[in-house]
Amino acid sequence: MKKMLPYVFTIFFPYYMVLLICSLFSHHIMKYVFHDNFYLGILYLFILWVIALISVIVLNVKHLMKKTEAVKVASINMVIKIAQIPAYVFIFVAGLACLLTIFTFGISIVFVILDCASIFLSGLVGVSAVMRCHEEGILGKTEMVVYCVLQFVFCLDVVSSIIMYRKAKVKNPTILTGGNK
Repeated sequence: MKKMLPYVFTIFFPYYMVLLICSLFSHHIMKYVFHDNFYLGILYLFILWVIALISVIVLNVKHLMKKTEAVKVASINMVIKIAQIPAYVFIFVAGLACLLTIFTFGISIVFVILDCASIFLSGLVGVSAVMRCHEEGILGKTEMVVYCVLQFVFCLDVVSSIIMYRKAKVKNPTILTGGNK
């Protein structure tokens, strides 16, 4: 759990979007969290994204410079992507509901843009995991390119992160278990 703490902004970014969506339908959330100002919620969302972006960049540089084990970085990547699934499902359902009328069609486009911003953050974590796996010989050059691209593709990023973690774990099974096979 301690290794995931630096990634808290990245993990919770899509959940903040869910909170913002829920605030449109709940007066209590709007009043007590956003002080009856939806634009304040949008500002907080932007600030959270910038903080998460800076955090991800710093952590990726740390992983690449300190040569963190590939299986650890792949594990972090996989946990981030799996933890965000419920938020993406909620946003997807809300986006589909907004497609039902022409008046809310634009909201669906905003959801897609915000999802892309979130996938960009988790994709950067995925790229560092792919780079570490390539440096340790777990992924070949072609696989590295494919996995890097897949880190930014909705749904396929989760599948590729799980496969990459399994490959890294098979290559070095003692890292996460503390020496026990």
